Amino acid sequence: MVVGLLPRHSTQSEPLTTMTLAPPRHADPAQRAARVTSPPRRRRRSFGSRMVGWFGEILITLGVLGLLFVVWELWWTGIEAESDRQDSLNEFYAGMPDRAEPAGDGDDGGPSPVDFDVCYTLEDGTEIGCADHMRSQTGSEDIMGTVYAPRLGDQWAAPIRHGTSAAQIDRGGVGHYTETQWPDEPGNFALAGHRNTNASMLGNQDNLQIGDPIYVVSYDGIYIYEVQERQVVLPSQAEVLSAVPSDPEAEAEFGVLTFTTCHPLYSNRERLIHHAEIVDFVPLGGEAPEELVHHEPISEMFYARGAD
Repeated sequence: MVVGLLPRHSTQSEPLTTMTLAPPRHADPAQRAARVTSPPRRRRRSFGSRMVGWFGEILITLGVLGLLFVVWELWWTGIEAESDRQDSLNEFYAGMPDRAEPAGDGDDGGPSPVDFDVCYTLEDGTEIGCADHMRSQTGSEDIMGTVYAPRLGDQWAAPIRHGTSAAQIDRGGVGHYTETQWPDEPGNFALAGHRNTNASMLGNQDNLQIGDPIYVVSYDGIYIYEVQERQVVLPSQAEVLSAVPSDPEAEAEFGVLTFTTCHPLYSNRERLIHHAEIVDFVPLGGEAPEELVHHEPISEMFYARGAD
């Protein structure tokens, strides 16, 4: 071969050396698609980031549970307590007419006032009847009486039970502080009720105004009070339950009714207090206040004041 000239081609075929050739790049569409669509390999999360994720999920779960608890506390307990309240009122009303003189025995066609024992007398000569039946109703299931406060609603009526534990006040009513006095004696007949839950019996207590009447109806008669004072105190200020709230060391000369509930709304940081003084007593069959006679069971036992 001469340098610089191309080699002369032989006319005889020469065998090619056997070798493996790589397939043309991207020759197979399936392989190409597989490479294109295969997800990138994920990096493994660190332990710290996984902990943050778990903690976030726990917080979300707790938030949902907390919301469900609020719904139960504010809504469902109210439904249950309202049912208990109505059942208690029906039970109380069912027993009342049996203790009064039959309607029509009075001179004017109304019920006749029944005789009652006088437990003490106010300065103006008003005689306060004894609460013998109320005193006997001290079991957790017993209804001592019913309290009416027209300012809180025309149909507002709360059963009264002896005690202020959940067994008494969670059932759509108010509870009597057992260490305080009774309506038939000088001192403080103190009652507690819920403001936000369990039918919120004292939810509108802040609407009470000076001079408003409050009626405690029992099988012994009606004890009538007038609101005299409003206070907001700390839970530790127990002097509001004293026989004489304005002077805990003094000796009581007349009866006081006290409403206590949590304050402000949706908080138990403080206590809202209303004090009312007793001004009258109506025995069974006597002249009931006109604000009460639209309650049918009461109209069967009393007649409206001023009725002809």
